[in-house]
Amino acid sequence: MRKLPIILIAFLSIVSCSTARYAMGPDSPSIKSIPGLMGSVETVEYPTAERGLSKRRIVAYLPASYHQDSLRRYPVMYLLHGARGNEITWQERGKAFNGLDSLVTEGKAKEFILVLPNVNNYFGDKDYKNGHAVNAVRAFWTVDGVVEKLFVEEVVALTDSVFRTIPEKEARAIAGMSSGALQSVYISANHPDVFGYVGAFSPYYYPPISVAGNMDFYGRIWPKLRRQFAAAPPVSYDIMIGNKDFFYPHIRAIDRKFTESGFNHRFTVIPDGHLWTAWHAFFMRFSSTVFK
Repeated sequence: MRKLPIILIAFLSIVSCSTARYAMGPDSPSIKSIPGLMGSVETVEYPTAERGLSKRRIVAYLPASYHQDSLRRYPVMYLLHGARGNEITWQERGKAFNGLDSLVTEGKAKEFILVLPNVNNYFGDKDYKNGHAVNAVRAFWTVDGVVEKLFVEEVVALTDSVFRTIPEKEARAIAGMSSGALQSVYISANHPDVFGYVGAFSPYYYPPISVAGNMDFYGRIWPKLRRQFAAAPPVSYDIMIGNKDFFYPHIRAIDRKFTESGFNHRFTVIPDGHLWTAWHAFFMRFSSTVFK
């Protein structure tokens, strides 16, 4: 399959960023308790090995039964934000906690721990500023592999150490929207034994030129995907896109190549664009299929 020319990729990325007000997240993760939610929200800070940055933070949504049964362990979904987002954007803009509550109440989803990480690239502690959401253009064009390469070592390891998780591939899912989908694709492809479920919402499969220094992580996607789909137990893989999304032609081509490669996956198209209405719908569909 031919890649889009770099100029076209840049154009699409700029359009994505310039129209990304829908992806914006609040500057400070102040969530502690939200009236009406069944579960509980916990914020955890952790030390990071990133150069110039001493700490990061995750927000975790724990099922209603978590504090009622001290022996029970839970599967985990890691849900990544896109450009202009941070670790609370999926709740503030995508109502992920409320959506998960409704699925569990209706018996359409199993209870699981939902972890919202911050996958922005920051230029040190001064820039981090309490995990603030950054400019959309900067957020996309500073995707370079640094945060992603540490994701399993730091975020997954932290989650398994702090919460009562099931630390197995079959009990881990990773998903994201837009640039967060790109990151989810490569994190899971580089760690085929870690994630049993992958959800790519409005994704793009070829990274920006900012990853040039980490091509060991962001390069050779198709050999990595072949290894991922060959690993046991098999991965459950979902690609979801709106038919009005500017990435739609690219993802149609990706779907064809997945099919030609014999990759067992689900491809979902809905009548929507690169918008939160689509991403919320994708999250709801994905959450109803994982860990079953």
